[in-house]
Parts: sequence; C-alpha cells; structure tokens
Amino acid sequence: MEQLRIEVQDFERSGQDVESLLLELDGLREDLLQLDVQDVGRPSAGPAPPGTRSSALEQVNALLVTLTAVPALLLQVVTVVKNWRGRAADSAPSGIVLTLGDQRLEISGGDAEQQRVLTAMWIEACTAREERGASSD
Repeated sequence: MEQLRIEVQDFERSGQDVESLLLELDGLREDLLQLDVQDVGRPSAGPAPPGTRSSALEQVNALLVTLTAVPALLLQVVTVVKNWRGRAADSAPSGIVLTLGDQRLEISGGDAEQQRVLTAMWIEACTAREERGASSD
C-alpha cells in the first residue's frame, strides 16, 4: 500500500477561515472515499520541535490517501481532485500538489492540455515506480 499526499497550496487563511478549509477538505475526503481506496485521513503533525510553535495548522491543508492499487486508482484520484477544485471555483486554491513517493504533480490553473500531459506523465512515472518496487519484492 502507498500513501498519496494531497496538499492545498497558497491557501493563506486566517484562524477563522481554517474552519472553511476543513469543511472543504472534508468534502474532498468524502469524494475520495467513494473510490476503492483503503483510507483518506489527515497527516499527523506530531510534536513541534523544541522552541517552535506547533505545526498542526500547517497540516490542515493536507489529506493522506492510502492506495491499495496505485496504477488503477491514480487517474481516478486526480479526476476527483480536479473536479473538486472546479466546484470550488470562487474559493479554489491556486494549486494542489499530489505527492506519491518522490513523484510530485501540481494541479493549478493554466492550459488544460498542458495539465493533461503533465498528469499523464506523472501517472506513468508513479506506475513505473510501483512496478519497479513490485519486481524487487
């Protein structure tokens, strides 16, 4: 099983607006749970390093998706994330970053065809990585 991190970028919010971000991410979480994923949760912030403030608020903008079958689910997850971002047009973040292992995809505004090509390349790289890992087991 692999964990895919979905992180909302440039969502600078005041303490009062954190609640709306949490509600929006809860909606995305529910959408993702409709897929054949193992789990969708929030990352653990863990204890703050000595002399620093808690990083709990830094984790409010992320979800962790536990995937049972990486190649089969990646396109579905990306589609759900893009649809969610499209529905939140007025309050949509400027970017969403998906990270699986060392592979990173940023979904942002811009040319739809370029986003489609980058998404396909990312899925291919993640799939190749998964296949290499399976063959070394």
